[in-house]
Amino acid sequence: MSTLSVWRNSPVLRLGLTLTCGLALLLALLLAMGAARSPDVVLAQGLTIRYVDCATGSDDGNNCADSSAPCATIQHAVDVADPGDEIRSATGTCTDVQARAGITQVVYVSKTVTLRGGYTTTNWMASYPLTQPTTLDAQERGRVLYISGSISPTIEGLRITGGDAAGLVGDPSNEDAGGGVYVITATVNISDDQIFSNTAEAGGGLYFLNSTNVTLTGNTITNNTGLDRAGGLFFRNSSGATLIANTISNNEANHVGAGRKHYGGAYFLSSDNATLIDNTISGNSAADLCGGMTFRGGSDNALLIGNNVISNSAGSPGFGGNAAGGGLCFDGSSGANLIGNIVVSNSTYGNGGGLHLQRGNITLVNNVVVDNQLKSTANFTGSGSGLYIQDSSPQLLHTTIACNGGGDGSGVYVTDRFGPSSTVAMTNTVLVSHTVGITVTAGNTAILNGVLWYSNTINYGGEGTITVTNEYTGDPAFGVDGYHLTFLSEAIDRGVDVEVEDDIDGHPRPQGRGYDLGADEVNCLYLPVILRNSG
Repeated sequence: MSTLSVWRNSPVLRLGLTLTCGLALLLALLLAMGAARSPDVVLAQGLTIRYVDCATGSDDGNNCADSSAPCATIQHAVDVADPGDEIRSATGTCTDVQARAGITQVVYVSKTVTLRGGYTTTNWMASYPLTQPTTLDAQERGRVLYISGSISPTIEGLRITGGDAAGLVGDPSNEDAGGGVYVITATVNISDDQIFSNTAEAGGGLYFLNSTNVTLTGNTITNNTGLDRAGGLFFRNSSGATLIANTISNNEANHVGAGRKHYGGAYFLSSDNATLIDNTISGNSAADLCGGMTFRGGSDNALLIGNNVISNSAGSPGFGGNAAGGGLCFDGSSGANLIGNIVVSNSTYGNGGGLHLQRGNITLVNNVVVDNQLKSTANFTGSGSGLYIQDSSPQLLHTTIACNGGGDGSGVYVTDRFGPSSTVAMTNTVLVSHTVGITVTAGNTAILNGVLWYSNTINYGGEGTITVTNEYTGDPAFGVDGYHLTFLSEAIDRGVDVEVEDDIDGHPRPQGRGYDLGADEVNCLYLPVILRNSG
């Protein structure tokens, strides 16, 4: 087995932060004053900065290159720009919507340019997008941004709102797609933007089609609506996406009436090799399937590190058994690695309160699945309040599964329905505080090596095959967050060696006499010996 090393919150990083605490305080003050940016880099020779002020500028005969005479619209600045140019927009609200090639939007981008907001007409050098916001508001008259072509634009420091894709189509299924941002075939870098209150049938906030190696960093994607699929963002046939430190929250696929109403937060369809690091996916909802984040239809080999999946929900009393996956869903997608993620307080009216896995094999290392819930209806009772595993054979290493509830009472549910039987391998697991710790149905298998049971009504059940070795019973003695171990924990030193070198916090494994069970390794503190002069 290859060695796995998890660097989330690594000790090296923490030491660096300690040594630079003065700088950290200064940066915090600057952030509080408006997210100051570092001085802008000098553009390559021959490239031009273009200036826009939607309040007082003028487009007439203007090439936007004079900071004392900015243009009135970003669209005009894009039109006169050369590839590689940067367009800086002053604080204010830009509401101009125009038609291009039969579609309407605030800005149509078909060349490699950089769009930046947060400037003022008296200071074009430093951007403060929080206190000096530049807002692009389509006022529900079309999309906000349409980006098309074999180009690599950058979108940074803008507020993108009021987009409505009604009648603009854009998805191969003839649905209206991408209310806030629609990207086709482009490799785009989107950072430090606020994308909110946009609407589309598919991908209310952002939609990507045939776009490779997209990067999203530090964005807030919130309160967007997908009338059919994907309230927050939708990747379709778009491989290699990288999402780092984004907040994807309170988006919904909850349109009243007929329709699928799937995938509240983020949806990857036939989009391989996505990488998601330190994102927060919270408060998203879908009236039917998958509230938080979904990988489906061959979206293989995803890598999820250090993400927080919190308080997402799927289903409603009227949908019952059609609902599934409150937090994370994998459907027909394999090869994913989930490392150091926290899946907490998600819920569904179907199966899989925290994580719903079907028709795919994935690996989980140092993950926490805690306090997720199943909600029952008059005609349906769900299974797998923590994890629901169907037609799949995942591997779980150092997993903490605790205090999930509702439905049939199972914390983990292993079954088959359409495809091959499931074989689940769980090593170094803390599995506590459920009615049934793990249920395995007939024809399926669970292999547990190194497990701590505690406060389950029964530890395991079902007619399937369950093999348990190195099992222990005792209080995990969690800290106040519900998954870190305290020094009284019975999980300490109980694990077996599976070559996982770090825990969820980046602390090295093992510490003490052996490996700890679950996602956390108790961090031993060694005090120096102090010798005193007795004379």
